Amino acid sequence: MGWAQAYGRAETFAEADQPVTGSWEFCGVRGILAIALSALGDSVEDEALLRHLEQGPGHVRELAAGVVGDELAWATDIDPASVDMSNVQVTTWVWLTRTWPEGGPWEGRTRGIGRGLTSPAVDILTGWAARAVEAGLPGPARGAAQSRG
Repeated sequence: MGWAQAYGRAETFAEADQPVTGSWEFCGVRGILAIALSALGDSVEDEALLRHLEQGPGHVRELAAGVVGDELAWATDIDPASVDMSNVQVTTWVWLTRTWPEGGPWEGRTRGIGRGLTSPAVDILTGWAARAVEAGLPGPARGAAQSRG
């Protein structure tokens, strides 16, 4: 899936689930979804995306390897000067894998989830990204997904 399409689809999921557009949570959920969708390709259905996300942050990093390469996929606190920040997928991944100060700031964004946690957004928000996809599933599919969890 092309980045623009993946990002647009990810934003639709995030908007439906995260009440504060532009918050740390919104940006993290959208970024995780965009990376996963980009890695999985054009034909990935929502239920398949959900199953991938339910496998956790390690699996998202495995997916990211196909988008940003193995070295970046498993890195944390990537030095922006060491990578091609003109590549939006890399820029998104650098943001998702940085550690954050315990009490902020969070790039001027509000943050409600895990304010005391310093871990990268990909580690904190992958479950939230899965919930955003699950919330967008039609009733019967959502019920089936909830019975799996």
